[in-house]
Amino acid sequence: MNQKIDYKKVIKVSENGLAGKKPDISLFSGIFSQRRNKIDQVIIPEVHLKKRIRALAEEICKDYKKTKEINLVTILKGAFIFASDLGREIYNIVGLKGPEIHFDFIKAVTYGDEIKHSEEPERNVTIELQPKNLQGKNVLLIEDIVDQGFTLFEIQKKLLAEEKLQSLRTCVLLSKTLKNPSKKVRELKNKLVIDYLGFEIPDRWIAGYGIDAGEDFRHLPFVLTVKEDYYLNKK
Repeated sequence: MNQKIDYKKVIKVSENGLAGKKPDISLFSGIFSQRRNKIDQVIIPEVHLKKRIRALAEEICKDYKKTKEINLVTILKGAFIFASDLGREIYNIVGLKGPEIHFDFIKAVTYGDEIKHSEEPERNVTIELQPKNLQGKNVLLIEDIVDQGFTLFEIQKKLLAEEKLQSLRTCVLLSKTLKNPSKKVRELKNKLVIDYLGFEIPDRWIAGYGIDAGEDFRHLPFVLTVKEDYYLNKK
């Protein structure tokens, strides 16, 4: 039996995905037969992404109903598809009567080991690209996925410290439930302010819908888990 989903709430995704069992991968195109060495399974099909993003857009429209303009500050690279779809859904709901949407982009590089370790204490984050002229703006920060949280925390801190914003809210598509986070990571994730969250996902390597695994699979319209051994051995 398929899982009954309330799209107006944060959706918890199991190890087996939203279908509750391993889906028939033949339904999701020929890439699986060609790349079985890299791909495990689809955990969030396209239909669920669309419905949850629609619900997030409805919530955002309610919160910004008296706002004339929103700056969607998108964290590169992974959040660009999510931000685009979210912006279009906001327009689909309120049309030209709603807030004017402007897109800006921010990019951060996280230095440290490329492979995440469960007890990793921290990583250094450097901002490579950030928008200008955000003073007095209502900023909605868009992130694809929160793993350990270092990148999002530093970006939030930087925007609040250096920009005289009218407001700052954060919208995240996916948040990982980590199996063995270090004390530092637990404390950091507890400090993170996430105003809008799409899905909670298990502690697996994922790709699709703008998110990459070694630059693979960003273009896919769904979210899948990848075979971690393949990418570990590739390093």
